[in-house]
Amino acid sequence: MKKLCFPLFILFFGICTAQNFDAGIIGGFCTSQVTGDNLSGFSKLGSRFGTYISYPINKKMNYQLEMQYLQKGSKKPHSENSPGTYLFELNYIELPSTLNYQVKKGTHIESGIGTGFLVGFKEQDEITDINTDEPYKFALDFLLGIQYEFKKNIKLNIRYARSISRIRKHASEQESGFNNGQFSSLVSFALMYQISR
Repeated sequence: MKKLCFPLFILFFGICTAQNFDAGIIGGFCTSQVTGDNLSGFSKLGSRFGTYISYPINKKMNYQLEMQYLQKGSKKPHSENSPGTYLFELNYIELPSTLNYQVKKGTHIESGIGTGFLVGFKEQDEITDINTDEPYKFALDFLLGIQYEFKKNIKLNIRYARSISRIRKHASEQESGFNNGQFSSLVSFALMYQISR
């Protein structure tokens, strides 16, 4: 996976700087869950890091494109009342695309779509790996968040993401209305550092 990610990030960032757009790096973490797995709570921690470019459309709005490595899934930690554990981890290369609107100086609201490509996953309980249906290779998410510039060239980004396309079918393969599979949701917290303009 590292052999794939590194050259993609270098190529992406090279294009960014060559076109004289705002460009920078992103680093942070996310907490996520999967609906349809009979668990609840944003218990799965993961990484979020990558690069971004943004292009001003007008004085209030800009278009932003990212390339990032993103981990999400679900987790059931050990507890005295429920000793069994569970981990479902999904690793994506994602291309988020957002429109960012300035609500006041240094603060933008963002909304858009994230297109993800699965590069790895694992599913296990307290004993061994679980052999179940593999997740789909392609993912589509709705994105909504905020960017706050608290220091020159440094922003805090808080983002909510929710699956538009399902991760995979239910294990039972039963479908009922909108309950037609497993979907992910996550909240991420990241720092964005602008390197070039």
